[in-house]
Amino acid sequence: MSHPALDAPYSRLFSYFVAEFIQRTCLPVVAAFDNDYEQAMIFLAISTQNAQNLMLNKVTRKEYASFANFVPEHLMRPVSRMALARSTNLPRETVRRKVLKLIERGYVVETPKGLVVPRSLRDLPAYGETVAVQEANLRRLFSMVGEAMASDPAAAAALWQAVSASAAAG
Repeated sequence: MSHPALDAPYSRLFSYFVAEFIQRTCLPVVAAFDNDYEQAMIFLAISTQNAQNLMLNKVTRKEYASFANFVPEHLMRPVSRMALARSTNLPRETVRRKVLKLIERGYVVETPKGLVVPRSLRDLPAYGETVAVQEANLRRLFSMVGEAMASDPAAAAALWQAVSASAAAG
């Protein structure tokens, strides 16, 4: 029996867009971590947890949307190793080892409340280059989706319906 998502209009097209975006996004990020996918995933989990409260709040999102605006440490949401193990579905020992490597490299610092990505990281050329690539990838995704929707109103309606259903559910 087929999953209902596979029968949805334009499901292959949307799946392609997402897969292509993930692949283009993962390769340069993982390269920054010596091709260690687990280390990259843990770093991304720390980074997103640190910024989650800021990016989900309309007021703080506007103020801190750019890396040009320094985020005071008290506004960051530190994350524990246990929370990382849960959110990444990696064994605790793996998380512990990979976090030590991230700390050694200066990509993460440990505070009394948990792990945070230090402000100094944004001064590394490789970090800026990776962020630039990600921005270009996101623009490419928007462009691909926009082009598909402009050329096919039914695809636009299907996408809008799927997005609306997801927003209502979650």
